[in-house]
Parts: sequence; structure tokens; C-alpha cells
Amino acid sequence: MTHVCPGTNTVNRTEYHLRRRNLASPLADVRGPAGRTRAVATAIRIGLTRGEATATIEERIRDAETAGRPLTL
Repeated sequence: MTHVCPGTNTVNRTEYHLRRRNLASPLADVRGPAGRTRAVATAIRIGLTRGEATATIEERIRDAETAGRPLTL
């Protein structure tokens, strides 16, 4: 499978909307993809500044990712 696949705008928009509905996708984050990236980067910076262990930083990253997921019932 290649990263870039030729397609129409309709196909692209359909794929985008399907990814937004997938809760594991970065596109589903309520902060948007850029907000998710900033939250993860901040978690890493805080962990490194405090000299925390890798496992603790990974936990911070998971928490940052989870915080942006939409609420579901």
C-alpha cells in the first residue's frame, strides 16, 4: 500500500469523514490534529524538564492523547 493514492475530491472527503469517526484516529481529537500534537509535545517537554523516567513520560503522552477524545455514550 502506498501513502498517496490518486482519487477524486469526493473520495478524499469520504475517507476524511470516516477517519474523523474512528476514535483511535488523530482526526477525531476534539482539539484538532494540531492541538493533539501540541498537547503531546507539552507532555514530553514537562517530563524531560522534570527528569522523569521514560515510562512516566509515556504515561503523560497517553493521558494527553486520551484527553482529546470525544465523549461517547
